[in-house]
Amino acid sequence: MKTIVFLTICCLMLACNKEEPRSEWKTFDFGTFTLEAPSKWKEFSAQGYDSKVGGVTDGKDTLTYDYGMYSYRFTAETSKTHIVTESNRDGYPTKMVKPRKPGEGLIGIYYNLGVIQLTLLGRSRNENTFMQIIESVKIK
Repeated sequence: MKTIVFLTICCLMLACNKEEPRSEWKTFDFGTFTLEAPSKWKEFSAQGYDSKVGGVTDGKDTLTYDYGMYSYRFTAETSKTHIVTESNRDGYPTKMVKPRKPGEGLIGIYYNLGVIQLTLLGRSRNENTFMQIIESVKIK
């Protein structure tokens, strides 16, 4: 009997953690860039003093963006604490960071667009979804 209860609980937990298929994600348009996120995520904007600020959230996890001259460049995230990858995306130099220990640091990407920069960042234990969202970013 204990085995049946245990297996039922495990099955219910697995069913609740099922990720939404990418085909059901939606595109969010922030003017200068777009990104894709699960359809249950919502867009929001915030008050920025010298930049445009906002993001997407599912109520538990939040990925924010900062589009302006002084966007965060991930200067505190080192190769000791994070996996740091520098490359070019959409023709712009980028820096992507992901914590070496899941859930213990920022996940994000920084785009050097010239005078203006774009940074997307957040914290999540579901790093797979965050990375898929970050990978979907398209600069216009």
